[in-house]
Amino acid sequence: MAVVSLTDPAFLLDPYPAITEHRHEGVVPNDVQGGWWVLDSQTIWDLIRDPHSASDPELADPDAPITKAFKQARLSIFYMDPPDHTRIRGTIKSEFTPRSVAGLESSIEATAKTFLEQLPDRGVIDVAAEYGDALPMAVMSDFLGVEPERRDEFRQWTLTRIAGVFDPTKSTTESFLTSSRHLRDYFADRIDAARKGPISGLVGALVESGNLSDDEMVDLLVVMLGAGIITTADLIGNTLHALVTHPTELERLRDDPSLTPVAVEETLRYDSPALSAGRILTEEREMFGHRILAGTWLRLMTAAVGRDPSRNPDPDTYRLDRDERDYLAFGGGLHHCVGLHLGKLEAAIALRMLLGRYSSIALADVDEPSSRRQIPGFRGFSRLMLDVG
Repeated sequence: MAVVSLTDPAFLLDPYPAITEHRHEGVVPNDVQGGWWVLDSQTIWDLIRDPHSASDPELADPDAPITKAFKQARLSIFYMDPPDHTRIRGTIKSEFTPRSVAGLESSIEATAKTFLEQLPDRGVIDVAAEYGDALPMAVMSDFLGVEPERRDEFRQWTLTRIAGVFDPTKSTTESFLTSSRHLRDYFADRIDAARKGPISGLVGALVESGNLSDDEMVDLLVVMLGAGIITTADLIGNTLHALVTHPTELERLRDDPSLTPVAVEETLRYDSPALSAGRILTEEREMFGHRILAGTWLRLMTAAVGRDPSRNPDPDTYRLDRDERDYLAFGGGLHHCVGLHLGKLEAAIALRMLLGRYSSIALADVDEPSSRRQIPGFRGFSRLMLDVG
């Protein structure tokens, strides 16, 4: 029997067999984090927009392991309720409008070109490490105002932190605490520097606005760095893997490059980089025969929506010719991902330019051509070997 558990290796490798097996139950216990997993699509949609659910860990069961982990991690607007959520999100939302993001297209293309030029003309490449991870790291660093020479250490700090955020067994480890401290100290120094002279990127814009305290700025910058790197990198890798394992769809895309944004949308349905979103019940209720108390954590398995056959026919097949797609990869309600337009644009540019660089790409014929990240809550590749030419 497949199990929905962050400590189960099979679930971390591929959560969809467990999701499919247990979907009919509606909710199942969350053994690692505390609370419940929600697997029913309509319930997920309802809860993610429910004004009677909350996100602030201060309102949650104090004994739940994930409550302690989230308080330790200081996740800013990701786990915050109005009015503070409205105020802080309002400070940055203009930076992420479709119009603002469209203005970054040429610079993202130039960055992608730089990384593609470093790859060989033919042979086997690790597209995850050498391209999929590298591009979002560079884009988000520039966006925030991180110096290029600091990118490598920032990537390591960020991945270490992300690996522990949703896993209570890792959120108190020395590596997690050290990486979090390095990131916080760096951004605190950049904020101080921005008060003494102009600093590019979001750091400078936040300081100039004067709307947030230093701690609020640091918290926000740390979580944005992580969210902006890992999810976009995984979106790029997951899209490429889906295409090389569905060669008919890859050829369809090559024949019609205008389908590139569609390919990204289909990945968000078929193989979402983010698996779930958290909500806290503020009132007791019955769900699928279980009495669930106020303060209980609900992990909404948003990835389940995209693979629900009642919402997406033939859900386990990657297809570009779908008339409609129902998915929740970017969450919803007040916490709808503020960076969704930037992430989708980066992924589309990365895909379009890689296919333009190589006339052929295929999964490499090597031992273990791909390896999934073992990061709870996220789904992507740490290694994806492609044969290109």
